[in-house]
Amino acid sequence: MAPLRVTVIILIFANLLALALWRGWLGDGASYGEPERLSNQLNPERLRLMTEARPPLAPPAVVKPAPEPAVAKEKAEADPPAADSVAPQACVVFAGLSPDQARELTARIAKAGTGFKLSETRSEAPSSWWVHIPAQGSRDGAEKKAAELRRLGVDDLFIMQDPGPNQFAVSLGLYKNEVAATRLLDALKEKGVRSAQIAIRGAGTVRIEVRGPGDSLATVASDLSERLRGVNRLECSP
Repeated sequence: MAPLRVTVIILIFANLLALALWRGWLGDGASYGEPERLSNQLNPERLRLMTEARPPLAPPAVVKPAPEPAVAKEKAEADPPAADSVAPQACVVFAGLSPDQARELTARIAKAGTGFKLSETRSEAPSSWWVHIPAQGSRDGAEKKAAELRRLGVDDLFIMQDPGPNQFAVSLGLYKNEVAATRLLDALKEKGVRSAQIAIRGAGTVRIEVRGPGDSLATVASDLSERLRGVNRLECSP
């Protein structure tokens, strides 16, 4: 039994020695371990640190303002600022106004709006002779008198509508001189008209010049001519 035990012990030591040589524990033998194999495969002195090549950064783009549209620019050059248009002026004269008519005309012009200028002159000399039938007291009375005159062949007449002492009077004609007014009065008497008479106008008559925008003044003057029957309307230089 002794030789067998010695043999087993020798084999054990031989295996341990082989293991030590294979692991490199003894320092001199060739190393076949994993760290040594990796060390032999890699050559540290040949390693180089490689960086990814990147293109150089481009300079920031310069943003240019968009050019103005040619059409808009041409239009701005072709269309200069429009100057304020000035309405053409006009002038109308109302002559032979009584003081009451002058006040009414002035009030109506003031209500018509701004832009009108009034110039007033007064005269004490007679300016006209008015042939008429005095106020009848009511519209019905004036209409009745007008019907009587038409039956007598007098058609050129007008019933006064404006408030005042002559409201509902029947106007038969307005003349610049007394001779013409007297001639009409005689003709009316021949037809049987007995209530007609002549009134002198112009003692304290008023002449008013109205200036303003042509279109507006034409409308106002037309309205005033309808309301102020027997008043002379003349054109004047604006």
